[in-house]
Amino acid sequence: MRSLETISKYFHVVLKYVLRLGKDLIKYATSDLFLANRNNHHVWANTYFKDCVRAVDGTFIPTIVPLEDQPRYRTRKGDIKQNVLVAYSFDMKITMIFAGWEGSTHDSRILRAAVNDDMYPFTVPRGK
Repeated sequence: MRSLETISKYFHVVLKYVLRLGKDLIKYATSDLFLANRNNHHVWANTYFKDCVRAVDGTFIPTIVPLEDQPRYRTRKGDIKQNVLVAYSFDMKITMIFAGWEGSTHDSRILRAAVNDDMYPFTVPRGK
């Protein structure tokens, strides 16, 4: 049995070398290739998403908060997490991240706050 410290140390050693090799081994898709695959992948994608310019999705990220704040961060499944809203273009570029919300917050409330935020407004691009 290895200690967590040893596992962590060697995990980071291996990760460092994988990242060095990544430049030679990983080929990133271009936006043209992604859009071509998106248009040919599913008939429903062409029908329902053909004029979409951006997608928005929410996700939960595990978090550690003080004991007195945990009820607000508890998800419906009982986990302590932050609710994060991410918007991205169809060439997979993140265009906005709205993070730090309690896990119990509904996605529609986060989207409404993002649209109404004066400091970092979430702009909705014009569709086709």
